[in-house]
Amino acid sequence: MGELLVQIIFVLAMVTPAMGVINLMLYWPLSRKVAANAPALSVLIPARNEEARITPVLQSVLASRGIDFEVVVGDDGSTDRTAEIVNRFAAGDDRLRLVTTPALPAGWMGKNHACHFLSTQASHRHAVFLDADVTLEPDALERIASEFARRPELKLLSGFPRQITGSFWEKLLIPLIHTVLLGYLPFPGVKFTNSPMFATACGQLIAVELKAYRDVGGHERIRASVHDGVMLPRDFRAAGHRTDLVDITGISATRMYENGPQVFNGLMKNAHEGMATPVGLPVWTTLLLGGHVLPPAIALWAWTSGVTGNTLHLAIAAAVLPWLMRFIMAARFRLSWLGALLHPVGVAVLVGLQWVAFIRRRAGYSVRWKDRPVG
Repeated sequence: MGELLVQIIFVLAMVTPAMGVINLMLYWPLSRKVAANAPALSVLIPARNEEARITPVLQSVLASRGIDFEVVVGDDGSTDRTAEIVNRFAAGDDRLRLVTTPALPAGWMGKNHACHFLSTQASHRHAVFLDADVTLEPDALERIASEFARRPELKLLSGFPRQITGSFWEKLLIPLIHTVLLGYLPFPGVKFTNSPMFATACGQLIAVELKAYRDVGGHERIRASVHDGVMLPRDFRAAGHRTDLVDITGISATRMYENGPQVFNGLMKNAHEGMATPVGLPVWTTLLLGGHVLPPAIALWAWTSGVTGNTLHLAIAAAVLPWLMRFIMAARFRLSWLGALLHPVGVAVLVGLQWVAFIRRRAGYSVRWKDRPVG
């Protein structure tokens, strides 16, 4: 029985390192080569109560070089100094303007409504939807625009910015985005097929050709969703439009949350359209606990129980290899080393949060985000 258990755990543990090796080779950064015919971009930033974050974002975007661009910020019912700060920047730079997002209609998520409205304000054929906490390097827009120029068939481009973490819970949990993405999403399907099954983006930065965006219904079609990073590229692919996911660690950065409660609330906000579904949660629980949390315990048991031979070797490999892949990802994407060191603990907490979110939703509770209920 012990030998069979070790074999099962070994199979579960090998998913992430095996998939990770393949995916790391395919998740490449945007080329630095500038295309002569790179299109102009409209940078669309929905902002609600972002006075603490909006200044560095605007500074970074306005420092962009190499292409023509405009920046349109949508003030989505802010009650702080967000609009005042944006207007101060706009007074000194005619590439930036502030618009006021209309009142949120029933049935819409706030961000989706703001993005939909901003898409109607764009002056250019291509747009970048950018969260109000994401900063860009000076060549980021140029590289995004050049990719569209080189690949006319490409209609949506996205990637995960470098995740900056400060507090303990941020370091423990936020880097797991890369573990789940690169450890379980088959990138050959992302890169070499146009199947909606492999549609993936990051809502923090999504660049689109606006004609295709409007053809598929844009954010209006997914008005009630909290996962535009999944639903939007899925709609693009279902309509036959090409999408891609690239490594933008070197050209963008964000700090999504600043403390434990924000991390927990943010992860539970997205759970019901992510892992915490009636079908998905048991599967993810098995994959994550069996592949990352149980292997160190099983290896310790095998070592202290006098197990020898292939069974011991499998137990040790199951414990070490997923953990090693987490350290490789930490180095590649400049993620927290503390989080990597405590990797099994972080995975256990993540799974626990998904179950809390699932139970709370079934009990009728909703998460609040930006002073609005979610779900």
